[in-house]
Amino acid sequence: MIDNQKRMDLVILWVDGTDLTLQSKRLKYQKNTLNISDAVKTTRFASSNEIYYNIASILKYVPFYRYIYIVTDDQTPSLIHEFADQKLCKPDTIRIIDHKTLFKGYEHYLPTFNSLSIEAMLWNIPDLTDYFISLNDDFFFNQTVSVENFLVEEDVVKSVIRGNWRRKNLLKTKLNYRLFMESLAKTLVQPKYTVAQMLGAELGQQSRQNRFFEVHHYPHILDKNSFTNFVDDHPDELNAQLSYRFRNIRQYDPVSLVNHIKIANNEAILTNELSLNYLKDERGIYLFLANLNNPNMKFGCVQSLDNFQVINKDKVVDAFTKKFKNFLPNSLT
Repeated sequence: MIDNQKRMDLVILWVDGTDLTLQSKRLKYQKNTLNISDAVKTTRFASSNEIYYNIASILKYVPFYRYIYIVTDDQTPSLIHEFADQKLCKPDTIRIIDHKTLFKGYEHYLPTFNSLSIEAMLWNIPDLTDYFISLNDDFFFNQTVSVENFLVEEDVVKSVIRGNWRRKNLLKTKLNYRLFMESLAKTLVQPKYTVAQMLGAELGQQSRQNRFFEVHHYPHILDKNSFTNFVDDHPDELNAQLSYRFRNIRQYDPVSLVNHIKIANNEAILTNELSLNYLKDERGIYLFLANLNNPNMKFGCVQSLDNFQVINKDKVVDAFTKKFKNFLPNSLT
């Protein structure tokens, strides 16, 4: 039974790609990795203060949050302490989870620079709520959300999954062709988010269905027990997933895995209604800025803000500062 007063944890994956120590460590392992993919692009590890807007949006728009876990590799966002210092949240609300803690029992796979491997271990966060919300650092909440935006009680508690069905025949053919070409050229094939979702769906469905439910860039509700049951039943799949230090086309998307476990167990409500304020590049900036005040847009995402022209980046930052003014540390307002 859903308790509307029950608190739920949120988990944010974060990395500061400007950290020289991290850069040095990453380069050390890149030298031993065949690389033509975007798995090591600088922007994949970049940070433009998005995490602070993400946290501010949680404090403002997610009344049922319990703890906010930030998963990092021996790093801490430099201004993160200011949220508690300025009483924007309780002292223990924001918690740093180092990779060493996350990968407890699997430390031999560290270091990793691979979000798909990291997401596959989120179930291992100590004291994590049974249901939790997973976010990238460039996600944010655009308007107030409720538990019912993520979980609905029918005969059982069901996860709300937003996306659309997609046939996989052509995608599967392309994947097999690319893997064949990789074996000939001895260079890595570009990893694709959609392919990872398809592979996660195949593992979650444990069947040969010709379609999968594709999701997009918004906060995802995840069931810790679905994760742990899968790990118990398929330890070899997890070990294979963690063996890649950088993203690889053979990896599954853990979110898609859990989603399709829920679908297979009839524990999901599927909807194509996605109220997402998504800024993929600078061409959509004016619509994005207007939708920051759209009451029907529950979620938001800004991709690769570090690549924007300064004038456009400043427009986004100024809009976020205004929107989250009373929930951001003074140094950001």
